[in-house]
Amino acid sequence: MGKRPLALSMIKTLSIEEHPREKALSVGIDQLSDEELLAIVLRTGNKSENVIELSKRLLGEIGGIVHLKDASYGKLISMKGIKKAKGVELMAILEIGKRIYEATDIPVIFDSPHAVFNLMKSEMMHLKQEHFVILILDQKHRLILKKTLFIGSINASLISMREIFLETLSFNGVALIAIHNHPSGDARPSIEDEEVTKRLMESGKMMNVKVLDHIIIGWNEFYSFVGKRLYKVPDRKPTCL
Repeated sequence: MGKRPLALSMIKTLSIEEHPREKALSVGIDQLSDEELLAIVLRTGNKSENVIELSKRLLGEIGGIVHLKDASYGKLISMKGIKKAKGVELMAILEIGKRIYEATDIPVIFDSPHAVFNLMKSEMMHLKQEHFVILILDQKHRLILKKTLFIGSINASLISMREIFLETLSFNGVALIAIHNHPSGDARPSIEDEEVTKRLMESGKMMNVKVLDHIIIGWNEFYSFVGKRLYKVPDRKPTCL
């Protein structure tokens, strides 16, 4: 027989710095809050804060765990309580996550707008500028390549249809999905977005490349031009005991 999970009553008797590790073993790592996960990486606090308090302050100063990926080494070690060793450890954890995500070889099939959003939300939902990305797909709508083509205002007159379709054809793509984000968080399309989509569809017909959709990503929502509707996505947060 396997070991029985540590009772929650026993967790309460442990020091504050041991709580996250023991809680992870007892109820599962996925049940930890953002600050508890970060506390496990940091391991110890400082003279004035325990590790949970340090983690809460760090996340508060950065703007939440989602912005941790954007923090530079210099930014991290400039914060009270984060010295060189902890700064390097945090950067290593973030780089491991990035490499795992990029190295996955499981084929992604894009059969719905939700599949596009699920792939791109973590990358695009929090960007401060507009990014225009294309997903180049094969005949079965599996991903060949994801590429950012334009950064800045998504203006119909500035987006090169020639570049979009040359890039697609150079990788033997037979279909594509266009995606861009709205930094405001509102995924509803503008007149410019509608014009870009119209030109994409027309150019795709001429180049014999199927444009499957144009997706706009906002904050926990996205708009599909093919579906002609705005989708709201629940903001799920970790359950804390």
